[in-house]
Amino acid sequence: MSGVLALSTVTTIALVAGILVGLAFVGGFVAVAMRRRPPTGPDIPPGMKPGPADEVLERPHLERVMGWGVAFTLVFAVAVAVVFLNEPAQNRADAVDLIEKSVHRGELWFQVTTEENPTGFGCEQCHGSEGRGGQQIRFTPPDGPGVFVEPPPLNNVCTRLTIEGPGQIRETIMQGREGTAMPSWSVRFAGAMNDQQIQDLINYIVELNIRNPDVSSEENLCLNPPVEGEAEEEPTPTGEDGTPAGDEATPAGDEATPAGEASPEGS
Repeated sequence: MSGVLALSTVTTIALVAGILVGLAFVGGFVAVAMRRRPPTGPDIPPGMKPGPADEVLERPHLERVMGWGVAFTLVFAVAVAVVFLNEPAQNRADAVDLIEKSVHRGELWFQVTTEENPTGFGCEQCHGSEGRGGQQIRFTPPDGPGVFVEPPPLNNVCTRLTIEGPGQIRETIMQGREGTAMPSWSVRFAGAMNDQQIQDLINYIVELNIRNPDVSSEENLCLNPPVEGEAEEEPTPTGEDGTPAGDEATPAGDEATPAGEASPEGS
């Protein structure tokens, strides 16, 4: 009897558990079935659905381009500053290089024409090697017999002449000196040199004067040309009686007439 009762209790519990599980399943099914679903639109294929807006698509590209632009601007700003700060030194270096090349060309123009130097104009034939002078040449003036002359050296010409000005170095090379053995060399005056070649020759002559230990920088008029109006007339030294020094008064009536010359009164 107790066994039957126990079996009935277990069966009852199993039935109750089964009923509860069944009710839970049915309740969950009903809840899912009764859940509110969002309204569905038209059935559009994925390929025909609208894509993202242009702003969404282009923003990453725009931001990337703007970022590179800022980076390049900063690089260029630094590069311009570096070039600007280095420009004076670079200009000086370029000027020195140009002058050195011009001096080298002027040296070739100054030398005589040879197989190794087919561009020489032969200035050293008259003025000597490296402008040292000492050369004697025969010169025949238009209205006189031929004579031997010794052209002046050029390695100290800057102690006598400046580069620019009437009768100075450039004009002498271009136009020559009338009545002397110095001809005109510029093509403007029926010569053989153009303006650049003359400038190269002048730079070489200036370099010869710089190399000459006998020409100091103070005496070098090519590098330190006098400024017009800068030099003042020096006062003439006078003696104790106010007479200019070196000028002695000549007693009246004691003027002697040079021998062999007639006096003005007797002429």
